[in-house]
Amino acid sequence: MKQFSKEYKRFFAFGCSMTNYFWPTWADIIGIEIPDYYNYGKSGAGNMFISNSIVEANKKHKFTQNDLVVVMWSSISREDRYKNRNWITPGNIYTQNEIDTKFVYEWSDSRFYLIRDLATIELTSSYLDSLPCDSKMLAMSPLIELQISGTYTKPAEEWHTGVLDFYSDTVNKIAEPIVTNVYNGTWPQTPIRGHNGKGQTADYHPTPLGHAEYVSNMFTDFEFTEQMRNFAASMDEKVHMCKTLDDTNKFWQQRHQTRL
Repeated sequence: MKQFSKEYKRFFAFGCSMTNYFWPTWADIIGIEIPDYYNYGKSGAGNMFISNSIVEANKKHKFTQNDLVVVMWSSISREDRYKNRNWITPGNIYTQNEIDTKFVYEWSDSRFYLIRDLATIELTSSYLDSLPCDSKMLAMSPLIELQISGTYTKPAEEWHTGVLDFYSDTVNKIAEPIVTNVYNGTWPQTPIRGHNGKGQTADYHPTPLGHAEYVSNMFTDFEFTEQMRNFAASMDEKVHMCKTLDDTNKFWQQRHQTRL
């Protein structure tokens, strides 16, 4: 069985908060084995941000045959923006607080988001295939499911009729999402409050052991080492001792990459 550390010299991860969060994710678990590791994930990010990040990272780092590039695509109902030299990634368009509700009411369209993001994913996939690096595409959730307050709901079928069939070859390039592969379609609820003890009463992100299971399931050609297993178990224990997201600062610091 192959080992990450022997196959690759560098590792690049792309995604949203499922990739870069207040505690270790699937990316950080792989990064234990490949220390020259770059996490381009950002909380709230949509697939336009993710695709842009991949192109920018390649322009900067020049991906080679010694590199592993892994993308975890986000949910489709997101609107990324760039203003004043800063990426604004508010997350789910239907529940966020950044973009004006009038815009959401007049212009949000789930069918458009699906068409837009599948084209983006197809272009990005072709781009990665043209490069010498190894790459793999993951997903946080099924593309046709829209995030509503920590759960996922399938809307009326009419809105995506014909789109998935048209892009079936693109969809088939994406591995099974973490929410269905590990959690049978329902996100876990970890009793951690938001910053300063406010806001949320539970966090719906996978904890390190959930991410570890996903890595083990998705990368079956690679050894899931004792180092990865111990890291995930240790971090999972620490996560479950936290009362608020602020408490995670005691044992984990998110990685941030310089962007244009």
